[in-house]
Order: sequence, then structure tokens, then C-alpha cells
Amino acid sequence: MTDMLRTLLAPNPSPMTLDGTRTFIVGRERPAVIDPGPSAGGHLSAILDALGDHIPVAILLTHVHGDHSELAGALSVRTGAPVMAAPGGGGEEYLNVSRWLAHGDAIRTDAGTLHAVATPGHAPDHVSFHWPEAGAVFVGDLLMGEGDTTLVAPPEGDLAAYLRSLDRIAALSPTVLYPAHGPPLTDPAEAVARYRRHREMRIEQVVRALRLAGPSRPRELLDAVYGPELHPALRSAAEGSLHAILGYLTAEGLARALPDGRHSLAGDR
Repeated sequence: MTDMLRTLLAPNPSPMTLDGTRTFIVGRERPAVIDPGPSAGGHLSAILDALGDHIPVAILLTHVHGDHSELAGALSVRTGAPVMAAPGGGGEEYLNVSRWLAHGDAIRTDAGTLHAVATPGHAPDHVSFHWPEAGAVFVGDLLMGEGDTTLVAPPEGDLAAYLRSLDRIAALSPTVLYPAHGPPLTDPAEAVARYRRHREMRIEQVVRALRLAGPSRPRELLDAVYGPELHPALRSAAEGSLHAILGYLTAEGLARALPDGRHSLAGDR
């Protein structure tokens, strides 16, 4: 089925997007476009050139963050294809969504059927697309093609939901995962387990840091958890991740939020 999949890389590299955002075109005669991407460089022209005279059956969004969705409206206008996304992410005023997707919804292409899989955590509207005929799942920002972590941070991120979403992907038993950033993951079981281990390690580090430092704010835990090797451009994202972990620990009854914005372990005063 590899001849029925085309991948286009948008020119938007950064520490958060790695080498850029990938747009996937599944099918030839009746294709679906997954994550048309940002309005950067000539990416819209590249998508239109790849489609040729074929009108997509759908423009599918894993979520509405701009680096995935900015071109959705323009591509819809140019091709007449409907935009489809899961609700909850905002952006309704510019995306002009034709169909709101729910878990299990099917989108039929000439390469097989894509099934929407609700995978919140990175964002509340995040959805992956399962392509059973190819044993593949397009996972958006749920996992990255490099490293062992992705952004899960308030106000959109939810760590408990993220961990459940990893389990949901593992349950599909895919043979390949296609993240929006970075190359394909050809050992999905290992990748999902690695991402879960990383989160569990961070949770343990936060617990240890709180035990040593006492009540703290996320920013005060940064160096203890991430160390001096943290890239300066990623400090804000790392602080957001700590917010999500502290929220998770609080929801689990392992920590408590204090009125002054600090958190402490549940048994500490």
C-alpha cells in the first residue's frame, strides 16, 4: 500500500516541529489529505501539485493547531473538499469544518478506509487516523518520529488523557505509526512503551523533586527535573509539562495545589 501514500514536508522546522510538519495524502483517485499544514513557503502549491486533478474526499485534521491546520481553509476553497476535524479545539471561525468527527467515524478513500480514533492529551480535539489496510495509524502529535516525548501542557494538555490515548493506539496493534513530525515509527509497540516510560520517569522525578524541595511552583522544579542540558527554546514547553504532571498528581491524590500557586506532596504540610 506504500504506493497509495504520499508524504509532503512543510518548510517549518523548529525545536518543536523537528524538521517540519508532514502532510499525508492517502489514495490516488479518491484521496484524503491529512494535516494540510502551515501556510509556509509553497506548501499549498506542493499539495495541489500532488493532487493533480483529483479532488480529495476529505481534508482531515489530527487537531487544529496552526502548524497542522492553517492551510485547511485555502485547500478546501481550491479543491472543494470538505474539512473534517474533532470538536473541542476551537478555530471554527476560520476552519469552516464540514463534518465534526467522533471516535469510530469512517472516511473512505480508494486506498481503503480511514477510521477516526479519539486520542486527546496533547490537545482535547486530537484524533488519530487508523488505516487498517496498511496496518498504519497517523498519530499527529501524539508521538514524534524522534525522541521519546511530545508536548502535553495546560491549558490544552491532559496527562491522564494522554496516557489513555497511548493505550488506545497500542490496542490497535499497528505495524507502523506516521507522526506529523519526524520519520515513521516502524516498531509501534516499542515506541508507545518508550513514550509511556518517559512520562512515568518524569512523574517520578517530579515526586522526588517535591520531596526534596518541599512546596514548589513548576518553574522552580525545572532544573531539578530536566537538568542543565535542557535547550533554552524548550524551557517554556518543559514548564508546561510540569504543570500537567502536577495536575495529574493532584487528580490522583498524590499531590495538592496550594493557594499561592505552589504544589506539595499530599502528605506534606
